[in-house]
Amino acid sequence: MNFGPIRAMLALAALAGCGDMTGDYPALMPTDRLLAAPELPAHAADAATDPGPATAALDVRGRALAGQGGAAPAGSDLQSRARALRERAQALAAEPLAPPDCPADDPGCASDPGT
Repeated sequence: MNFGPIRAMLALAALAGCGDMTGDYPALMPTDRLLAAPELPAHAADAATDPGPATAALDVRGRALAGQGGAAPAGSDLQSRARALRERAQALAAEPLAPPDCPADDPGCASDPGT
């Protein structure tokens, strides 16, 4: 059996693996950028010097979103809401509990849930 072509292919594969296409050392991370001091981007310089317009825009947007969500205004009467919730809780507590829906032949379900 002639192993010449097989040896030639193995030699070519070994030589192909020796090539270095990236240079001496691959650039893994840009350390000059990672270690640089933090700085504001150019488009944020105005907001850094005068935060007034940005703050006002955020306040307007917040009020608009509060109105969309059906949130109560900040000046609503919390005492009347609390009173209504207490009355509702008392009304629910006064209602008898509905009997559970269970088969008549189930002895564990037929007992009184209050005991």
